[in-house]
Amino acid sequence: MVMVREMTMSESRRNRRKAKKNKRQSKNDISQKDKIICILAIVTIFIIAAVAAYYYSLSKAGVNLF
Repeated sequence: MVMVREMTMSESRRNRRKAKKNKRQSKNDISQKDKIICILAIVTIFIIAAVAAYYYSLSKAGVNLF
């Protein structure tokens, strides 16, 4: 007589949860180089905006800049 092992309820539930967890994981397709370029671009834009605001406030105060 050959005994066939059937999955118990807990094994079935565990496998369903594993499959659900693996389905939720998203893969990050952004490379490290792209992240660094993005951060540098954001910092550059912030610095340009700060300098522009500084010069704008000086020009409104009546200071000749150039």
